[in-house]
Amino acid sequence: MPGRISRPASRPAEGVRDLGTAVRLIWRGHRAGALVTLTGSLVLGVVPVTAAWLTKLIVDGLAGRPSQGDVPRVLLIGGLVAAFLFGQLGQGWLRYLQELVSRRIEFVVQSELFAALNRHPGLAVFERPGFHDRLELAQRAGQVAPHQLVTAAGGLLQAAGSLAGFVAALIAVSPAVAGLAGAAVAPQLVADLRLARRRVATQVELSPAQRRTLFYARLQAEPQAAKESRIFGLGDFFHGRMVRELDAIIRTERALEWRVFRVQAGLDALSAAAIGVGMALIVRSAMNGTLTPGDTVVALAALPAMALAMAGTVQQLAVGKEALLVVGHYRALVASGPAAAAEGAAAPPLRDGITFEDVWFRYGDDLPWVLRGVNLRIRCRHSVAVVGLNGAGKSTLVKLLTRLYEPTKGRILWDGTDIAGLDPDSLRQRIGVVFQDFMTYDLTAVENIGLGDLRHLGDPARVGEAAKLAGIHGAIEELPDGYGTMLSRTHGPEHGGGRTGVMPSGGQWQRLALARMLMRADRDLLILDEPSAGLDAEAEYEVHRVIHRRTEGRTRLLVSHRLNAVRMAELIVVLDGGVVSEAGTHQELIGERGRYAGLFHRQAHGYRD
Repeated sequence: MPGRISRPASRPAEGVRDLGTAVRLIWRGHRAGALVTLTGSLVLGVVPVTAAWLTKLIVDGLAGRPSQGDVPRVLLIGGLVAAFLFGQLGQGWLRYLQELVSRRIEFVVQSELFAALNRHPGLAVFERPGFHDRLELAQRAGQVAPHQLVTAAGGLLQAAGSLAGFVAALIAVSPAVAGLAGAAVAPQLVADLRLARRRVATQVELSPAQRRTLFYARLQAEPQAAKESRIFGLGDFFHGRMVRELDAIIRTERALEWRVFRVQAGLDALSAAAIGVGMALIVRSAMNGTLTPGDTVVALAALPAMALAMAGTVQQLAVGKEALLVVGHYRALVASGPAAAAEGAAAPPLRDGITFEDVWFRYGDDLPWVLRGVNLRIRCRHSVAVVGLNGAGKSTLVKLLTRLYEPTKGRILWDGTDIAGLDPDSLRQRIGVVFQDFMTYDLTAVENIGLGDLRHLGDPARVGEAAKLAGIHGAIEELPDGYGTMLSRTHGPEHGGGRTGVMPSGGQWQRLALARMLMRADRDLLILDEPSAGLDAEAEYEVHRVIHRRTEGRTRLLVSHRLNAVRMAELIVVLDGGVVSEAGTHQELIGERGRYAGLFHRQAHGYRD
């Protein structure tokens, strides 16, 4: 099934790695808190056993069969009260530490997870449904697994401490009864571990449906979607799809919970029967005089307490196992980051030019070719325009040149060096680009522009100059807080306070994206992918005039399907059917009366009387 996540769940080596990852996360999160939590859990586990033995000594003393030696009864009672108080206070302190450690682990997990995502140099991995399914599970590992790991580890030690003490007490009183109780819990251990694996498998199975549910929920809440939703009456449509996904999720989870209930009911019945038989044996031994009153009290208290401790141990093991399985998805995703992150030589300054050599590309092995052997030369300090119909592969060229994708076949050379051997980050540092599908950030105006060059994010003069070149400076100045205005209707200022944000028009967003690129106007290569598609004719002309003047002498690649925007380019390349069909200046291509001339005259016809 497409998008399904497959991961070995039963290989011992995987379990060991997952456990090692969990230990490392706990240690990095809050080592002191983790050690105190684990030690305190073990000590608290012994408290009930201590209380039981103190009770035995008191009861034997009251029955005239003292076994406490010379210890005064008042001290025994005081010890019993102290054990009770220590247990109550210790549990509260333990819960506080567990929450503290869990939050620190969550911080480490989320930080490492998204650091790994940022190490992926391209886009291909982000376009796989299976990747997003695993990402959701990995994020769940950061949100849920830390608390599960800490509480499971602490609960396991606490239950183990109680179990060891009560087993010792029960063995001292009646080894046969202790063996009977131990035999009854073994099936529960096996069943709970299997159910833990089944729970994680169900999470994997439901991950696509849960993502679709969030998607349909966002479509009903986000302002961007609200316009079409109300105009086309899509609210009930998306609501219906969301409800269907939720219903499918609930039915799957309900089936799992019913299975868990049936298994647990049978195991609980088995445990209750074992306790009943054990109690009958203890009472018979007491009636025969084999056990003292104190022994009887300890045994009758230890038997159900031992069963509860065993059940707690099994439960915590199952919770821990479930958490480890989820952590396994986090480990796999984090480990994929360095493997996907390409390393290479630093990209040198562009001196000669860029060459596409027989470049072929398609977005998947089962998808059609977008580029079919493109050969193209972009000379240094020259401007080249790539034109063609929608879907001709123009934007794909940009994505390949910026190494967001790798060519399926062929090479792209930077001064004769294959860019596949260059470090992606250093290559991109030499490029300024504005994409056709540019981002609109829910940030302030100054941040929307300054993100183009983080080194100058705090330089108002540099940001203002880029805004002026893009023709957006005046509009920003008129905003309520100028460059500090939040450009969002759904998010407020990062530090609170301030005015309500504003939402720029489509053309203003395009100018902001252009200004973001112009923060890098001094780079070796400037790429403009449909930089004026959202502008009116007058604004488009002005933008191209400013860009041409401001970036003259730089290597420029202009991508457009609006041919009036590319006339100033020194070389115009026509992309048709995934290949370069024509190349030349505007006048040369018009004179050839080929594809370019036909497209140009067709577009120009719309402006003629």
